[in-house]
Amino acid sequence: METIGFSTACLWRLNIPFYEKIKCFSSFGANALELCYVTPTELNEFKLTSEMIADIKKFDYISIHAPFKEVRYKRDVTTKNIIEKLCLFCEQLSIQGIVIHPDITDDFKYLEKSGLPFLVENMDYRKKFGKTPEHFRGLIKEYNFGFVLDTQHAYENDATMKLGIELISIMGDRLKELHVSGRTQSEIHSLVHASDNRDLIQQALKLCIGVPKIVEGYFSSGNIRQSASNELKFMRKFEPRIKRF
Repeated sequence: METIGFSTACLWRLNIPFYEKIKCFSSFGANALELCYVTPTELNEFKLTSEMIADIKKFDYISIHAPFKEVRYKRDVTTKNIIEKLCLFCEQLSIQGIVIHPDITDDFKYLEKSGLPFLVENMDYRKKFGKTPEHFRGLIKEYNFGFVLDTQHAYENDATMKLGIELISIMGDRLKELHVSGRTQSEIHSLVHASDNRDLIQQALKLCIGVPKIVEGYFSSGNIRQSASNELKFMRKFEPRIKRF
């Protein structure tokens, strides 16, 4: 079975407590989970309880999205505190990847030396760094990070998805996770099964069989369970017989 799940960010609009989000995704039948923290304060103030740890460990794949607002990653106290908190999480949970944004990273070497399983994500069209093949060729040459391919970010930079396919090829065996969402006329991060660009997004899905997939489409009010079920059903229709790069 493919490893597919949700980011806790999917439910940010619905005012659901963090732990309840985790229990929701487990009840939906997801076997992967990404814990998303927007700011350093949100991460540093978060406390894992023994009950929460037990529930999180039920997932086959667990990743963390490191803070991406109110921070630049460099040799400073803020980054040091983030690394220390992430190290604690890795001791308490089987964390297989920690997603970082390259456009807010000033010192990649400092992060690399931490020994944490950082994964560099491709950025959307608004960012200056982290969206072109050249950017990722440079990161591959200089560092040993794994990567995350965000399908919607790739689409925003090239609506033909040729860029996304090229990035998948460049990332190769270092591609450790997919962030999956689509878009509609009113939503830039929608559930893929209900998106306008679904056919283009699934080009990436077909090439990445075996890579853990984290859904980042936002849930709105309504039947959350049915929407989640539809998304998981869509994501699981791709058979592992398709060869990835």
